[in-house]
Amino acid sequence: MHLQQAMVINVANNFVDVAINQIIHRCLIRGNLKFNKPKILVGDYVEVNFSDPNYPLVEKILPRINELYRPSIANVDQVLIVSALVQPAFSSFLLNKLLTIFNFYHLAMILVFTKTDLVTKDHEVWTKIESYQDLGIKTILLSNVTKQGLQELKQVFINKLSLLTGTSGVGKSTTLNSLDKDLKLWTQNISAALNRGKHTTTKSRLYFCLGGIIADTPGFSVFQLQGLTNVDIATNFPSFNNIWQKCKFRTCLHQQESECAIKLAVKNRVIPTFFYEDYCKILGEFQHTKK
Repeated sequence: MHLQQAMVINVANNFVDVAINQIIHRCLIRGNLKFNKPKILVGDYVEVNFSDPNYPLVEKILPRINELYRPSIANVDQVLIVSALVQPAFSSFLLNKLLTIFNFYHLAMILVFTKTDLVTKDHEVWTKIESYQDLGIKTILLSNVTKQGLQELKQVFINKLSLLTGTSGVGKSTTLNSLDKDLKLWTQNISAALNRGKHTTTKSRLYFCLGGIIADTPGFSVFQLQGLTNVDIATNFPSFNNIWQKCKFRTCLHQQESECAIKLAVKNRVIPTFFYEDYCKILGEFQHTKK
């Protein structure tokens, strides 16, 4: 049996595309891997049987470092969360959902804020952006028009499998096209009626470029915190880091509990009010969904 290790870059119903030294091979999937768990994900390392070169067969999924199911991807080194400052309007609520779940999975994160050319220095959105910069997460301000931030962004992809994610219309595909002209990803304009982009990426796929591997994933309007508990949200919400440990109760949800360090920090303006309001909304939505 002639087996080689490969990385999965695209998953379809009956086959997968894998890369070996950046050469792409279309492979069939052994029956037990089609129907049993775990399912093959983009980013998986697999063993491929090349005994019949015309019909290479994926035989085995190798152990994963990590895995996500929305978007569906495995073995991620870092996550780049892309948010537009305007068009569509900046949503701290959706961004904080993403930060919460990626905190839970202990993934390295980079925040990319696009369309800086459309926002004046006195725009109110900058107050919130400064609050995110204060979290200590690497932040890149980007414009695909003026090219601000593009050179800085290029450097972060080197030798990494990077997940590029965010809501529809924020400029993920446009940014990749700006960084690498050979990609030529499909982009569409914003739907003004919905204040969001039309979905241009329909499934996760890996691209070898900029010295690393980039996963461009479907945009989304709803993001569910699958696999987490109430306490997971309370302890992984951005800006709550280290502060929640000072709460009297280890299971404190920062609602009606006494001696809550988070509520005190909000009162003393250590935590911006909009962060806490987003947290309450996310927790409430999560609890309602579970019911």
